[in-house]
Amino acid sequence: MSPSIRHLRPSDYRVMPWKNGLGTTTEIAVHPPGAGLEDFAWRLSIADLAASGPFSTFPGIERILLQTEGEPMELEHAGRGRRRLALLSPYRFDGAWPTHGELGGTPARDFNIMARRALFRPSAAVHSLGRGSSVRLCLAAETQILHAFRGRIAIRVGGSDTAAELLPAETLIVDGQTELDVTADVEEAVVLVAALAGV
Repeated sequence: MSPSIRHLRPSDYRVMPWKNGLGTTTEIAVHPPGAGLEDFAWRLSIADLAASGPFSTFPGIERILLQTEGEPMELEHAGRGRRRLALLSPYRFDGAWPTHGELGGTPARDFNIMARRALFRPSAAVHSLGRGSSVRLCLAAETQILHAFRGRIAIRVGGSDTAAELLPAETLIVDGQTELDVTADVEEAVVLVAALAGV
């Protein structure tokens, strides 16, 4: 069975309130489609943080967070220590932990991957590709996600001769296990690759 491919652009995303009501998030995709904040199986979103403050809690959810802009912020998990983030470095934590984000002096933006632990094991990595360079991905996961942070990226799915072109801020979601060939097109590129493997 051929993989299913969705190419999402910023015009496809939706802005909605945070679960705790203290800000807004840009939801890129959610599964199943139309699921709310209490019943999603997985969710992708981008949050803009203008001030330090508490994160929403998500019991039963595994979170992977990447700070993409701003001075590195520090997350404090009540009773579970602190972690200073590094830009474009995935950080995993339990969505049930009470968490406070302390900004590093400037507004910040982060990319969030959230998956229900009883259903999926999420993973994420960031690839920096020089002009014309490629990486082949063979991830054992039902769903693979690519999000371009910088540069123009060509993606061939399962050895196909046809390449999808991903521009900055666009997302490609591939359902079905398959190889992906990812190439930086005309300049240096930075791309997030996430996988959601069933448990």
